[in-house]
Amino acid sequence: MAEKAKLTEKTGIVVFARIVNTVIDLATVIAVVHILTKTEFAVIAFLLMIHEAARNIATVGFPESIFYYFERLTQSTRKAFALQTSAILAVMGILAGAVILAVSYFVPFFLTDWSLQSIQSVQTLLPLMALVTVLEVPTWPTTNILLALDRQKDASWYEILTSSLSFISLVGPLLLGFPLRTAIYGLAVYALVRFIGSFIWLMLKMPHRLEKKSGVTLKQQFSFSIPLGLSSMVSKLNRYADKFIVSIILPAAAYAEYSIGAQEVPIIRVIPFAVGTVLISRYVSLELESKKEELLELWYKGVKKVSLLVIPLTILCIVTAPDIIALVAGSEHTSYQNAVIPFQIFNLIVLLRVTHYGSILQAFGDTKGVFYLSLNLIVANIILSVFFTIWWGIIGTAVGAFLANFYNWYITLKRIGGHMKVAPFKVLPMKYYLKVLATAVAVAIPIWFGRYYFFTGAQHILSFVLSIIFYLAIFILVGSTAGVISKKDRMDLKNWLSLKFLKY
Repeated sequence: MAEKAKLTEKTGIVVFARIVNTVIDLATVIAVVHILTKTEFAVIAFLLMIHEAARNIATVGFPESIFYYFERLTQSTRKAFALQTSAILAVMGILAGAVILAVSYFVPFFLTDWSLQSIQSVQTLLPLMALVTVLEVPTWPTTNILLALDRQKDASWYEILTSSLSFISLVGPLLLGFPLRTAIYGLAVYALVRFIGSFIWLMLKMPHRLEKKSGVTLKQQFSFSIPLGLSSMVSKLNRYADKFIVSIILPAAAYAEYSIGAQEVPIIRVIPFAVGTVLISRYVSLELESKKEELLELWYKGVKKVSLLVIPLTILCIVTAPDIIALVAGSEHTSYQNAVIPFQIFNLIVLLRVTHYGSILQAFGDTKGVFYLSLNLIVANIILSVFFTIWWGIIGTAVGAFLANFYNWYITLKRIGGHMKVAPFKVLPMKYYLKVLATAVAVAIPIWFGRYYFFTGAQHILSFVLSIIFYLAIFILVGSTAGVISKKDRMDLKNWLSLKFLKY
């Protein structure tokens, strides 16, 4: 019981950190939009897009290899493997920086509709973004190394501190009235501090004497990591595939509406990923020991915990979708009413995300399976989105995206079931999943009708706040009565909300 309680606490720490990081990221976007002119925002958005794309390509799954190999290495050889991974990423970061410099040369050829001043700003600032990339990429495995060392608090504080430093470095100069160039210099300072700080942090947490070799060859690490990296890139392309289809087939107004509506609530989306990163090392350990029953039990436990958070919160977002869209779109919300239904359909996808499926496939070393599933999803998404968009507009696009994800979900369960030697419908604790879903929907019905009977169309803030309060209160009451929420679940939630786990 003590071990299970400790695992729950560790998971809560990482989930909290990921939620805080998501809030910081949202705050960064909101702050930059409000401070800068539309032209300046376009410049910084382009710079950050190039940086993020280069960083994602440069890392290509190497940080994820930490979880798989650390369970197979001794304490002393782990340091050698960590340095090997960082050295690989240092080279990749330099190459990514060179690519960004090359992009700066070609900017005038593909930003043909931009003003000369904006093009010159991009060309001037891209070399600084190249420096940020060179310094940031080698530090990318730090969080995973700390998690693999069973140091969840260190990993969480590391993420919160680096995200906060990034926010301060970028937004701080803009708030003080300095030009955009100063803010990008601020990002370069952030990257340097992160580079030095990450090295010192890891050396303090990995005190063992450095072995000459990790025992993992470059060929082995590349074979494991590259399919994961390709999968990650394909997954990111998939996020834009349906939007690109809408931009081609439908008018600009429809594209704007779909861009607002085709969003998964980010704070909910990070929960299963955070839980998966905590449990993956344990999955690998149990798989190595051939403890299939214990592995399935731990997997079920993680799914149940995530389901209890993700399902009711997602149903709540679907019920309050008109309020969410109105609050996001601000005073122009009447122009985006058509985004409500696509938003509701799109968030049905989140109901399938009750675990980080890739973590269990990585535990079995099936990175090729992760890549195959990502390819399968983007192909299905493109085919179905084109058909349904032509037939039903942006609502059809959302329907196509949901059907593609549902189909890929079944394929994923089938592949995981093959590794676990169970049928696809037994990969997840379906009985508990459906019980939570039924409870969440039953509670949502009176909230749904209450919104329309007691609030006018303009009372979005009041409607949203009261809907959250009443929905969560009723769900906890009904869930506890129906046996969906246990006494331990309530205690875990209380401890998590009190933030006790942040104290050493």
